[in-house]
Formats: sequence, C-alpha cells, structure tokens
Amino acid sequence: MTKYKLYFRAAFIFLRYNLYYKADCEEYMDYKLLKEKLKNMDCHYIHPSFELERKLINEIKLAMKEEAFSTLDTINSLERAVLSRDPLRSLKNSLIASCTLFTRAVIEAGVSSEDAFSQSDLFIMSIESIHHHGLLLKFEYEMVEEFISLVIHSNIYNYPKPISRVVRYIYEHITEPLSLSLLAEYASMSSDYLSKLFILEVGMPVTPFIQIQKIEIAKYFLRYSQISLSEIATLLSFCNPGYFTKVFIKHTGLTPSSFRKLE
Repeated sequence: MTKYKLYFRAAFIFLRYNLYYKADCEEYMDYKLLKEKLKNMDCHYIHPSFELERKLINEIKLAMKEEAFSTLDTINSLERAVLSRDPLRSLKNSLIASCTLFTRAVIEAGVSSEDAFSQSDLFIMSIESIHHHGLLLKFEYEMVEEFISLVIHSNIYNYPKPISRVVRYIYEHITEPLSLSLLAEYASMSSDYLSKLFILEVGMPVTPFIQIQKIEIAKYFLRYSQISLSEIATLLSFCNPGYFTKVFIKHTGLTPSSFRKLE
C-alpha cells in the first residue's frame, strides 16, 4: 500500500470514527495502526525485511555463526521499531521479540522445547537486568551465539560418544572433502565398524548423512546469494557441478537452479 493510499484510508477511518462518536473500537484500532505506519514512513523507518529475518533464522538453524552475526549487523544498521516511549524499554522489547524468534528457530532445528524455553527465560531475565544501551546491543549477539551452541549440542550429543565425535567433525569440516575412510581414521576405528555403528545410531549410512548436511548449506547459498552453482559445488568440495546437481536432485527432488527460482 502506498503512502498516499494510507493517508487517504486513515483520514476516511478517522472521519467515520468521529462521526460515530468513537463507538467502533476495531475501526479505531485500524486507524491507530495506519497512523503508526504513516509515522514510520515519515521518519524513513523500515522494519527489517522478512527476508532478512528469515535469513537470520536459517543461519541460526544451520549453526552458521559468522553469517548470522553478519546478518544481525545488517539488521541493526536499520533503525529499530519504536516499541515504547522509553528508548531503553523499546530496545528491551525488541530484544525479547528477537529472543522469541530465535527460540522457535532452535526448536525447529531439533533442540528440545524444554531446553530452548529454559534458555529463553534466562535471556529475558538478563535483558531486563541490563540498563545500558550498548550492553543490550552486545547481548543480542551473545543470544545468537548461545542459541547456535544449543543447536550444535542438540545435533551432536544425541549420539553416543564415538558417533558424536564423528558428527561434530562432519559439522566442523562440512566444506571439506569427507569420506568414510577419513572419518574412520579420525575416530580410530575400522571403516566397516564405523559404517555399521553409524547406521545403528544415526539411522542412515555415513555418505548420505554427509550429503544431506552439504545440501542444507547449498540451499542456504541458493536462497541468499547469487554465487554460481559451480562456485557452490567447489565451496562444498563436490568433485564437479554435475555431481553436485545429481546429489541435490537426489535429496530435494529439484535441480539447484529450480530450487533457486522457487525461493
């Protein structure tokens, strides 16, 4: 809706509101909402785009800390919404809203709801206890880092120790060439034993597990960057773009190009 259409609609609702002696509460709330939108436009304020928020949520779910910090930098370079007349209270309200989004993100990533909400409660108490603007801004990054740690911990420590070490290695070296023999050497066990143990504990063979993790990272770059398919294939250590496409189709049912167009 353009600014001028908003002005027209707000004026129309305001006239009707006064005409009927402020009897229609819903209409009045509609007027107040439009008035707030107009104020934001006049102040050149723009809410962080849905795409930026979705990007940050995906980075938290994929445990991509550096990328999440970069996206948060971009979001925080924009003027924040005014959620209270008191600037400090407004910032606290904004961080509590962010904490809620981050909590839902990590639950979707596999963190238990009990762990996620317990962490969220602690964060909200910390937010309320901070009385300095700069410390609050810094704390938002600490929340992101801690939520990402929850995701990593949840994904890794659900398995017995030998497998959790292997899974951690996969996550930490996801852009490198990975193979059953390399992981077996790292875990100090035979390839055959690791293969059987991995299937027993994880529910799938090592190679498909590695592929799925790489494809999740590939989907991120297809959504949020313009780098070419060959660059993504190289970044994730696929032997060539053709093989990358084959693996992508196997796990998503789409070509990388089709996936990018859908997004």
